[in-house]
Amino acid sequence: MLGTELQNVRDDTVAIMDLLTELEKNLALPLPPEPPFQVISDVTALHDRVYDMARRVGRVKQIIRDKVLQHTLAADMSP
Repeated sequence: MLGTELQNVRDDTVAIMDLLTELEKNLALPLPPEPPFQVISDVTALHDRVYDMARRVGRVKQIIRDKVLQHTLAADMSP
């Protein structure tokens, strides 16, 4: 399970880098006179992905902490 979660974090990192590249390209262009809805949409998507990734990293941290605690308890219980 930890391997899957870590792969998801890696995949999210790549997706966020792609979103940042696309956002950078959009921001390099002159903004049209109407509201820049595409840029706002891209920023919102990036924001959502970063928060999803933060939640995933939090879950991975909890899994690692649980494994360390289980290992410590098992070592304390062994004769």
